[in-house]
Amino acid sequence: MTGHQPAAELDVALAMEATDLLKETARRWAIERPHRPRNFEAWLRQPGNAPPLPRTDTQLPVLVVGAGPAGMAAMSALRRAGVEFEGVEFHSSVGGIWDQSNPLSSVYDSLTTNTSRYTTHLGAAMPREWPDYPHHRQALGYLERFADESGILPRIRFLTSFEGARKSDRQTWIAALRSVGEHKSDAREYRAIIAATGIHNKKSRVFPEALRAEAIASGLDVIHSCDYRNPARYAGKRVLVVGLGVSGTDIASEISRVAARTLLSFRSAPWIVPANVLGRPGDLAALGPTSWLPFWLQRESFRVIRAMTIGSPQRVGLPVPTHRLLDRFAVTDRGIVQALKTNRVTLRSTVAAIEAGVAYFDDDHQDPEPIDAVLFATGYQRVYPMLEGLSSGEMSLSEIFPFLIFHPHDPALAFMAETITPTGCWPVFLEQGRALAAFFAAEQRNTHNFAAFNARRLNPSPDFKGKWYREADGFHVEVRTYTRALRKLTGWLSD
Repeated sequence: MTGHQPAAELDVALAMEATDLLKETARRWAIERPHRPRNFEAWLRQPGNAPPLPRTDTQLPVLVVGAGPAGMAAMSALRRAGVEFEGVEFHSSVGGIWDQSNPLSSVYDSLTTNTSRYTTHLGAAMPREWPDYPHHRQALGYLERFADESGILPRIRFLTSFEGARKSDRQTWIAALRSVGEHKSDAREYRAIIAATGIHNKKSRVFPEALRAEAIASGLDVIHSCDYRNPARYAGKRVLVVGLGVSGTDIASEISRVAARTLLSFRSAPWIVPANVLGRPGDLAALGPTSWLPFWLQRESFRVIRAMTIGSPQRVGLPVPTHRLLDRFAVTDRGIVQALKTNRVTLRSTVAAIEAGVAYFDDDHQDPEPIDAVLFATGYQRVYPMLEGLSSGEMSLSEIFPFLIFHPHDPALAFMAETITPTGCWPVFLEQGRALAAFFAAEQRNTHNFAAFNARRLNPSPDFKGKWYREADGFHVEVRTYTRALRKLTGWLSD
């Protein structure tokens, strides 16, 4: 590249160069499959082999994109660490998807938190008088109070879209920010960018496109679960829900109270576990006394509890899952077991096709079913700003991104990655935010550990799973192991 290259062409070339570097790193990791250190101390003993990285301009603020739970956790941590920042939020207020008035929200009217109030917080506990699983309006109120009490509100630009960013000659980020109602974006310079855009929003939804096209061509009522609000539209209808995950089971159970017939289609059977055990939320077990037991004993304890409360999979019409309990994420029973036992919801195998308003299934023993509506509870993909040129099939961010949140090559780019655990992810956001704030604060002080961390960016991160979720991707973590590693990293960077 020459100094006379047009700016627009230079931006494209730099973006392609950065993307190619990430792809090459992913390919190398896929071939070499480097061994993960057992813990933070073992990670620290690894030699630092990464080439020197440019420093960010510490006179500029860090840009935090998104003011949901993750973004607010990051902003609060930066403020406490004395790191200047600015936040931008597409919506008019904080809360992310928990604010149902947010156009990107996937929250439906009856939604409660999937994890209990004991493990869903940003430091301060939720009120004792609240139910174990708070309603989404209560969760939003909690987030609004956190934003006010943490002092971050004056530093957030609301009704402002992040349109992308490019690197300047000084290796700073020039971000394009557009206010609602404006046709042109403003260019603002930042030291670094922290993407806290989440994954459970309408922009990240995933459809089986061929099946969706068939359903639309049949003239059916077709939506994704992120567009579902309440069951009124399905009264008296024959409804097919595709996806046996958290959203699919919750929504199918609710729809079945008004629909003429509710079908729930699935590809592979998950383990279904109780929401409460002996009157207490089940997610407390992941942090309680049994969490210190050997893994085989934890799994056996969960197996016995699940068998006593839910019973065998065959009792509700499910095949026995092909994986062992805790090898993948389990679905919490929030009414689906009773709906299956009483035949309000009928299980069906994978949908093979939809033709002329009739659903056909892979299992030849299951008759075709006439349907009026299809709801796709088919999940979301991880899409982060500045990584749009990468497809999920090309690389796993969890494999090559240090501690799941740092970029392997760019010290001015970081991500608040939503992890999958049996407990709430909000406390994990706190630890991620503190680790990122400690890094940027260490850079401001130009400490030895700041340079030592950069030298280890290409080294494998510690093992955050233990023996949990062995058949799931790297964002599925054992919560104690992961948060312990983040706290040790924060302490080391703060020395």
